[in-house]
Amino acid sequence: MIKESCFKVRGRIKNDNPAMDEDFSIFISAIDDRHAVLKVKEYLWKNAPSVDGKMLGRIIVEGVSKEVFS
Repeated sequence: MIKESCFKVRGRIKNDNPAMDEDFSIFISAIDDRHAVLKVKEYLWKNAPSVDGKMLGRIIVEGVSKEVFS
């Protein structure tokens, strides 16, 4: 069985028209850092503010870190 770890993915949703710049920071379980980014992008596409089903802006990932909880 594949072991998942907890990752913190941070970044922003940026849109130039209208000027919008929203930061996000999400904790998520994933196999590796690339898988964490894919899961966060999928989550934001489904749950971020949208107009007519289209997300407002681009997702810019600024950092991914593996979190260790004790």
